[in-house]
Amino acid sequence: MENPDHLILCLSQPSLSARDETALLGAVLRAGQAQFAGSVTAIRLEGSGLSLPKAVQKARESGARHVRVQPVGFPMAASIRAWLPGVVAHLPVAEDIRLSLADPSDPDAMAQALVTQALAADMQDAASVRPSLGKAGWQFLPDFDLHIFICAGPRCAFRGAATLQTMLKARLSAAGLSDRCLTTTTGCLFPCNQGPVIAVYPQGAWFHVPDEVALDRIVTDVLVAGGDAPDLRLTERPGSRRALSFSHLDRSLS
Repeated sequence: MENPDHLILCLSQPSLSARDETALLGAVLRAGQAQFAGSVTAIRLEGSGLSLPKAVQKARESGARHVRVQPVGFPMAASIRAWLPGVVAHLPVAEDIRLSLADPSDPDAMAQALVTQALAADMQDAASVRPSLGKAGWQFLPDFDLHIFICAGPRCAFRGAATLQTMLKARLSAAGLSDRCLTTTTGCLFPCNQGPVIAVYPQGAWFHVPDEVALDRIVTDVLVAGGDAPDLRLTERPGSRRALSFSHLDRSLS
């Protein structure tokens, strides 16, 4: 097999701020460029930005003919190890491009390198740092009517959820609802085959958001008008506790 001419570094790292994600992806990209002779792309499986299918597509459009997909992360979640091979095999590729999936790094080797690097860092006396647990008002509940959870798990990110929170916030702002809807990205919400997924509480309604048209409908028909979008609402498993207790949306923010 010929050597790969393009490397896609798939970072697995949940719970990163936008600033930390940018910094970490930049560091991963620079490290890859220093070690790999061909072109390099760095993506985050759980985060915003380029998804794996789009990264492969862009690599092909740039002339790549053999792409190495390399998982990067410590710890690398067992779910990622189990899920990623099937996802890579599922990707639609043309006959003129080959995909290869590399094994994740050995955990013992990663731990050794990480601890060695950490022990080389500078120290400071904890007594020299001002004690603080956050701002004074952070002990109170936020003043929102609805809480919208946006799945940022790797499977939803694979299906294009990376920029979903940004788009939703923009639409909530345009509708004048920013101060009434709290949006939170989460880990996997589980109905992965119907992703991207959002869940609206306190109603407890979950929706499939395949594109921006669907997102617009959820904002206007559900969040603003207090109605429903039955074709986008996720189906309950028959006989489940949720199926027995589900109630339709009955609150309007208008």
